[in-house]
Amino acid sequence: MDNSNAADRVIQDLRRLAAGATAGARLPSVRELTARHQASPVTVADAIRQLVAQGVVEARPGRGTFVATPPDDHRTPDLAWQTVALGPRRAGEDEMRALLALPPAGAIPLSGGYL
Repeated sequence: MDNSNAADRVIQDLRRLAAGATAGARLPSVRELTARHQASPVTVADAIRQLVAQGVVEARPGRGTFVATPPDDHRTPDLAWQTVALGPRRAGEDEMRALLALPPAGAIPLSGGYL
């Protein structure tokens, strides 16, 4: 018996069931899938494990397999790490602004080099 074909059949069946159900809906048990696809429990468990890794289903030990909740794509990213990495201000930032600022009208900047 070719286990890859059996696993593919189980995966396709679970994908079809998950697509037609709402998030949190219960999917068939390993025992039901084993009988339906004439596959070993190990093959069915492997197929479920692949779908869990892809985020299609959610396995709850002792309770069953359920349709996974789709990820929330509208979450705002966490940018708090930038405060730690970049710090509140750079050292010498005010001095650099003063050096790069334009002199008042009529003044001759002495930092400009030659007269």
